Amino acid sequence: MARLLLLHTGGTLGMAPSGDPASLSPGPYLHHVLERVPELRTLGELQVEVPFNCDSASMEPEYIFGLAAHIRGRAADFDGMVLIHGTDTMAFTASLLGFLLADLGRPVVITGSQRPLSYVRSDARGNLVNAVDLATRGVNEVGVVFGTRWLRGVATDKLSVHRYEAFDSPNLAPIAEFGMDLVIHPQAGKFERRVPKAFGAAFVSDIAVYRPFPGMHWELPADGTRGILIEAYGAGNLPMERRDLLRLLRHCRECGIPVVATTQCASGSVDLEAYALGRALGLEGGIGAGNYTRWAALAKLGLLLGGDADVETVREAFATSWAGEPI
Repeated sequence: MARLLLLHTGGTLGMAPSGDPASLSPGPYLHHVLERVPELRTLGELQVEVPFNCDSASMEPEYIFGLAAHIRGRAADFDGMVLIHGTDTMAFTASLLGFLLADLGRPVVITGSQRPLSYVRSDARGNLVNAVDLATRGVNEVGVVFGTRWLRGVATDKLSVHRYEAFDSPNLAPIAEFGMDLVIHPQAGKFERRVPKAFGAAFVSDIAVYRPFPGMHWELPADGTRGILIEAYGAGNLPMERRDLLRLLRHCRECGIPVVATTQCASGSVDLEAYALGRALGLEGGIGAGNYTRWAALAKLGLLLGGDADVETVREAFATSWAGEPI
């Protein structure tokens, strides 16, 4: 049988009905899981480790870097990894791990649930079964299993707080789907890792995120800001006639601060050539993020800044797929 490492890092799945964490000692925790989902015994030989336990709303980049190092250190002993994680920041963790572990050579299947495993009507059982099943299949992807789909981590976003199909990869087809049978799509595991060696050792979180609304005042970023991420309208449009926005963009250009534009829309691509306002943003130095999710764009920008990338290096990186993310 496949040897699988089940890593618990927190989240709803492992909570007791009271909302408190269940026992997190590896032995009792594994017993709790197998008692609730005994069919997991037929899929693989499971071992549990708890690198840390935190509400995912409190997740920090250094936790994710530590988790990536932990997974690398244990990968040779297992055929696949299943990572239990809270849903709030799962898409960011999946994006960052997707870049950091693109060359691992093992499946890393991230899952969680909207309700605890101990509930009668919980999505945790199905998600766990699907995640463990996928981890035995030898598909070398870092991806999120939720509901009936496995989604590439660097293309995933959370779209619902209550639906069991809580996640989607809006600009990339699922890499596997679950129904009567498990269907692994041909693109699964088929990407070339292109993360430059200079990026991946550090993450800079000194990034200012702007989500515009009509009438918003565009303040200059705080001292020490290294990058800007703007969740623009539509295909990358902004109110380019506003003097305060132009002042911000020109400040960033003079200071060598990259400005990356994603979209507020749930799906679709940023194309700064599509409209006059987008073209104006491009002329002021804006970098269109194409099909990147907000989380993949944030993860990639933070890694680039962690490697002291300049504006042109950031621009080139967002035009190149590092780990199968759609560009």
